[in-house]
Amino acid sequence: MESFVYSSRIDQPLDKVFAWHMREGAFERLKPPWEQFEVTGRSGSIQNNGIVKLRTKIGPHTMKWIVRHAEYIPEKQFKDIQIKGFFPSFVHSHLFERFGSSCILEDRIDYSLPAGRMGRLATRRFVDKNLRKIFDYRHQTISQDLRTHSVINRIRKSERPLTIAITGSSGFVGSALIPFLTTGGHRVVPLSKSRHPAPSLRTNQGQTLNHINLDPLNSNQVDAVVNLAGENIFGKWTKEKKKRLTESRINATAALCERLASLDKPPSVLVSVSAIAYYGDRGDETLSEDSQAGTRASSIPSRVPSIDFLSDLCREWENATHIAVEAGIRVVNLRLGIVLSSSGGLLAKILPVFKLGLGGHIGSGNQYVSWIALEDLLIIILSMIADETFRGPVNAVSPNPITNTDFTESLGKALSRPTFVAVPKFLLKVLVGQELTDALLLSSTRVMPSRLIESGYHFRFPYLELALRNTLGKDMELRHSSGGQFSDST
Repeated sequence: MESFVYSSRIDQPLDKVFAWHMREGAFERLKPPWEQFEVTGRSGSIQNNGIVKLRTKIGPHTMKWIVRHAEYIPEKQFKDIQIKGFFPSFVHSHLFERFGSSCILEDRIDYSLPAGRMGRLATRRFVDKNLRKIFDYRHQTISQDLRTHSVINRIRKSERPLTIAITGSSGFVGSALIPFLTTGGHRVVPLSKSRHPAPSLRTNQGQTLNHINLDPLNSNQVDAVVNLAGENIFGKWTKEKKKRLTESRINATAALCERLASLDKPPSVLVSVSAIAYYGDRGDETLSEDSQAGTRASSIPSRVPSIDFLSDLCREWENATHIAVEAGIRVVNLRLGIVLSSSGGLLAKILPVFKLGLGGHIGSGNQYVSWIALEDLLIIILSMIADETFRGPVNAVSPNPITNTDFTESLGKALSRPTFVAVPKFLLKVLVGQELTDALLLSSTRVMPSRLIESGYHFRFPYLELALRNTLGKDMELRHSSGGQFSDST
């Protein structure tokens, strides 16, 4: 039997640390982005010997993993015991101890390894290294989240849980946002995709949509709505694809705002995402929320139709929220840069190529990339809900945009892979289509988060290298190689 122990001090009261673990979404929130597993089923709870079913990848193999919660003692401990999985035996003990006004959190794993003695010797070091990376990330996440929610509650001047409705809740950002909110004590109402067109989605132009189901708004009084709905931008932009891109953003947002405006008690705030494609291809120009849109309707149209299409799309997408503004709802139009996480989005798509050492800059490499770490985006969304001073456009990007060449080199460095070969334009156009290549990969948009900076927001990951190492689990490796240990003061 082998044992692994990881302990750190969380600078929050024991009752708050324990309550965080008890809330819905804690398991999902603690999943490191580089780990490939997902919850496929759940019954019961931590308090009553509940069961969690997982699907995970070990190398090229997919494996089912089932654990049972056991030995629950309030504000003391609970355990996760493997019923089925890779290990012959596996018991994870979550232990909590009061330490003045803070808490000592200890994770102890007792496990046995398959194969004989030689197999165990070879496997133990690998398992121990990966467990240490995982629990570095988990303790860091718990500590950071508790501090974040405490600060945001002070901004709100209330600890009352919010009820927040979310469209696009099953997407890349939505699936990360929900556990971040629920572990903070808030209640989430998913406005999921509807399988059948419903009268509630008929717009004032007479169009019927099937992108979101607004019926839960009839039976839930919500404090805020986050609009993340939209057709995935990746894929070849056929005529039908463009139609879906338009309907799932402009028309669905208009339908959502019409419904919110009609409620007897509408939410106080709508955070509706847009994108920095609003500004078009602007070269080296530094852009803020006050910069002009780069559309056909402006004085600075592009010569590339696909760029004009995206810019026009974003402009009309934001205009669709005016219905909510006129109804007295505070609206924040969050213009997203490229959202970075190894769990999804653009980074997840290009990682396999870079891990093979085949990654390289795209086109000239001089075009600017404006990006945001997923973890910062989650905090920003909740901050927009809490801080009543925000309304209108807000750029959700890092304060440090970089060129495509610098992005490529940083990713190669984080992965310890070469990035010598430039990706030719013709290959990109064959793989993803000319329009998406021109509009997303070859255009240059150098955006600054001026309103966030003016508000005093402190980015958790202001620099690309920090964001990449965190989402890839590489900063944990550096900490161990230098003898460091995660602490709550990090």
